[in-house]
Amino acid sequence: MSERAAIQALMQRYFRGIHEGDVEALRDVFHPDARIEDGYAGGLRTRNVEQYLSAVASRQSPNAAGEPLRMQVLSIEAHAGIATVGAELRFLGGHYYNALSLLDCDGRWRIVHKLFAAANEAS
Repeated sequence: MSERAAIQALMQRYFRGIHEGDVEALRDVFHPDARIEDGYAGGLRTRNVEQYLSAVASRQSPNAAGEPLRMQVLSIEAHAGIATVGAELRFLGGHYYNALSLLDCDGRWRIVHKLFAAANEAS
């Protein structure tokens, strides 16, 4: 599988995990030491993977709410085992942009950093 195809496959698993609220699928796409960060109430909120997954588990999934999957990759840049992915996600009444940093760890792509913002909060 090409580098780009492997990243696309990872992103589809990421989107499906968010859409279905599948914490185990999301745990599989994130590196165990990944950070998830966003601007919250005018400041930086930073969490580890388990804190983020706990938040996902505590909310209704978009799939359970009857929503179609409305998430897409906007851009991929990959070089020498690192990659950045821009993505747009719409679910549960929100519209979000993600900037994801990926690392090829022993032949397997994983998300090592997720930075996101709600579209209406972006400047």
